[in-house]
Amino acid sequence: MQTTKRILSSNTVASIYKCAIITTAIFATALLAPLSPACAQTTDLFISEYVEGSSNNKALEIFNGTADEIELSDYHILRFSNGSTSSTTIALNAHTMEPGTVYVIVNEFADANLLAMAQQTSSELNFNGNDSLGLKRGSMVVDSFGRVGEDPGTAWTCPGGTTLNQTLRRLPAICNGDTVIDDEFNPCLEYEFFSVDTFDGLGDHFSDCASVSTGHDTWDEVKALYR
Repeated sequence: MQTTKRILSSNTVASIYKCAIITTAIFATALLAPLSPACAQTTDLFISEYVEGSSNNKALEIFNGTADEIELSDYHILRFSNGSTSSTTIALNAHTMEPGTVYVIVNEFADANLLAMAQQTSSELNFNGNDSLGLKRGSMVVDSFGRVGEDPGTAWTCPGGTTLNQTLRRLPAICNGDTVIDDEFNPCLEYEFFSVDTFDGLGDHFSDCASVSTGHDTWDEVKALYR
């Protein structure tokens, strides 16, 4: 059986350690105050990188920041073109994502160096800067990119960059996806921008978020996950 390497960035490890200290202190003092933002938990998959490159160089990276293995065949990507509210569906292949890993889907006509990073290819992954995207588990939206029903012209823009001819990476502080597909979209709030045809970040995602599976009953069991 093929396994997927678990990826834990230094930021993630530091966040988990900080969360452990805070949570242990809360247990010890029996306080009921909410946890620090450093302990924010990731509850489902989300889009961690968006590549809108030259020609057919299009890619999405999906991140599993939860504490559970997740079966990708339960998920699919939606592409909404030019402000349309009707979508094209891209089914994701059967693949088990372990905690902390990513999955990269690439346009099948992309350049060879981008195709080399793909775990799945699809000719339907052919978005431009003014197309919105959704990630769904069954009938439930778990993340979105852009604003469904809005045609921004050539792209959504903000002071930091644009969704056209750039690579966007989710900020480490973002712990969950945008589940409202038609809300206002400002990419500067959740993404970092890189120049066109930047692919070197694909295959790993750096997260400041911690996650605790509900399948573990004691703090010792939770800590054992990260030893």
